[in-house]
Amino acid sequence: MTRSAPAPDNADGRIGPHISEDAVRRLAEAVARLANDPEYFLEALTDMLLAMKPISLEKLSDNDVRFLIESGAFSADAWAETSAAVDRGNLQLSTTKTWLLALFATMSMEHVTGFLGWNESDVTDAVADGRLYAIEVSGRLRFPSWQFDVASPSKLLPGLTQLIGIITPRWDWQSAAGFMATPQRDLVARGRKTPIQWLRDGGDFDDVREIVEASDWS
Repeated sequence: MTRSAPAPDNADGRIGPHISEDAVRRLAEAVARLANDPEYFLEALTDMLLAMKPISLEKLSDNDVRFLIESGAFSADAWAETSAAVDRGNLQLSTTKTWLLALFATMSMEHVTGFLGWNESDVTDAVADGRLYAIEVSGRLRFPSWQFDVASPSKLLPGLTQLIGIITPRWDWQSAAGFMATPQRDLVARGRKTPIQWLRDGGDFDDVREIVEASDWS
């Protein structure tokens, strides 16, 4: 179902007490410029924001704040700066940025079928069998791009099925993407390698398995 933009409810063109019609228009223009499927992208972004819990420091009493300062956890200036940043929405912006970067590092069903030369049924069967890694975002399957390897005969990362089997019970899709893109101190060959690089270069899958099972990938 297509969501329509909210109509201004004030005479000065503001949507609610804090958002101007111009701000909403600029957001829509930015999404249209950046996204291949702007309607879906905006819907996914909206769903993510609606699911986010508001963050506020207002619930802390004066005594709580005094304790934090007197304990040395914050200086008075640091607390004022932190409180102001929270009020500005910095934490929500940081969370949104992380989520957007993760979303942009995924592929649509259309792109995956074209890349692999499969039909949609082949793809959904592979997901069900644990041979492809997919997550659902706003009603559509998205495929983290780290699992694909254009240089491989199958166009899939070597050891992918085994990898899916060990990461799925442990991490969400964003944590898995972070792990795959992070150089590991135990994957060394002319410098630290990410799990993606290690497996693409023919590294032993068991080396990656040991890190995952130890949940040690700092």
